[in-house]
Amino acid sequence: MEKLKWIDHELKVKYGAEEVLLLPKEYQLLQYLWERPFQVFSREDLLDAVWSMENPTDRTVDDHIYRLRKKLRPLASLLSISTVRGKGYLLKVEEQVHQSPLAEDQDVASSAKVLFHKYHLYGQGKALKVLEENQDIFGFELDVEHQCYLHFMKGDFEWFLKDERSFWDTCYYLMHIYSYIQPDKEKSLHYFTKALAEEKLPGAHRTEIRLLNRLSLLIFTKRLSEAENQLSASKKEIDDRGLHNLYPLTLLTELYLVFLQNDKPAIEKKMKEVGETLEKYPFSREQATFLIMQGIHCFWNHEEDKADRFFQEGFKLFKEAKYIPGLMISLNVILFFIQEFRSESDLFSTYKEMWRDLAFEYRFSELKSQIEYQLDVHLNRKNSSL
Repeated sequence: MEKLKWIDHELKVKYGAEEVLLLPKEYQLLQYLWERPFQVFSREDLLDAVWSMENPTDRTVDDHIYRLRKKLRPLASLLSISTVRGKGYLLKVEEQVHQSPLAEDQDVASSAKVLFHKYHLYGQGKALKVLEENQDIFGFELDVEHQCYLHFMKGDFEWFLKDERSFWDTCYYLMHIYSYIQPDKEKSLHYFTKALAEEKLPGAHRTEIRLLNRLSLLIFTKRLSEAENQLSASKKEIDDRGLHNLYPLTLLTELYLVFLQNDKPAIEKKMKEVGETLEKYPFSREQATFLIMQGIHCFWNHEEDKADRFFQEGFKLFKEAKYIPGLMISLNVILFFIQEFRSESDLFSTYKEMWRDLAFEYRFSELKSQIEYQLDVHLNRKNSSL
């Protein structure tokens, strides 16, 4: 965990529960010293580094150092600015940061995991962010799986391509990211199917792939007969094993299928069932997804303005939950069904433009090629062809 966090857009530094708000030049001066700890800098050195385009006096440095010292008192256990007589100033950084005595307490670690799970289920993105940023204060450290989920949730997809962790820890997330940005869903289905045969894939990931992820891809590749069989098997296993948290997602996925089958009574019945189920399981991501499906229902009924309002409400809920993958999944679903029902609709160009904006922001083209390379290396070892 980092000792000191820099919040550039707010000109803040944060250490544990302490936050210090600085003026622009104070922030720049502290950052310069922080990057060069235990080095002595004269006033002239600091003037050149921080005020290179201005004409301040020597007193400017002294005044800023004075104010910095006062503001940084809450961080005294980590750093301090010392005066070296006749030479200048240096920043001292404490090398040893004392670990919380709770760090080895298994009850604390277990409670943190329960909190994480609850915040995740109910879409409490802000709470997850606080939990992540203050692990040292709360006395625990998130394991690799929880770290992966947090980076995934925030849309920090490039993190998964770094060589700092095992491919098998990140495989599940790489395949999901790939499935959002790869137009050819057959390729995504191929990788999910290959992964099921890999013993190194964590068991929980294998379960979700088997019960849910392949099911949605079977639907979007229009293998409807196979999807129906998988849906029946998934619902039975979820019921037999008591995996109740997966039930709402399974019903939402079933909605995709009934819309493709274009069976009006079945659609109306399933919409009602999903709504009733989400009253029992009010999970934020599932509620946001249901708003998207209510929009699809309106679009199917030729109520395009109403559909658009539901889509926007769903996006808003995903943003409040700080769940970036939800936006990408929803755009995939919206564009898929608009093309299925009425591709000439003005909504198609509206949401296609939104997709292009996301593609630019998250660099889909580069991500796709890099992820595909990783998946090929590890999942296509015996058969390199798709």
